[in-house]
Amino acid sequence: MKKSLMLFFVITTLWLTGCATSNTANTRDNDESYRNEEQPTNNNLNNRRFEKNLDRFAEELSLSKRQQKQFKKIDRRYNRLERKLSRNDDAKRRDRKRLAEEKRAEMIEVLNPEQQQQLEALAKKGRFSLDQLFGK
Repeated sequence: MKKSLMLFFVITTLWLTGCATSNTANTRDNDESYRNEEQPTNNNLNNRRFEKNLDRFAEELSLSKRQQKQFKKIDRRYNRLERKLSRNDDAKRRDRKRLAEEKRAEMIEVLNPEQQQQLEALAKKGRFSLDQLFGK
């Protein structure tokens, strides 16, 4: 009798402590809000990545200093637009995609026809992805 009563108390205690620590409803809500929350971007990291890629592409495509400055100016402008878009709660994936396509088109316009052909050839060979320089 004493053993079964003691076993009952141990099981009840374990069950109650398990219920008190689980709190599943609250963690589910936190997980969903975390998943839905947009992760902050590190602009310094993105700028360094852009600079590194720009240096590599400048060498491969023989970009002039003027073209490199134009690329940087376009990148800064679209980064500001993207930050403004990220502050907007109604921003959709298609808006971001449209912005990236506009940035890519504007950057390709900076290139002369020979450089554009060379860019396409290098992309087809798999030397690099256009997304590396122009963003997704």
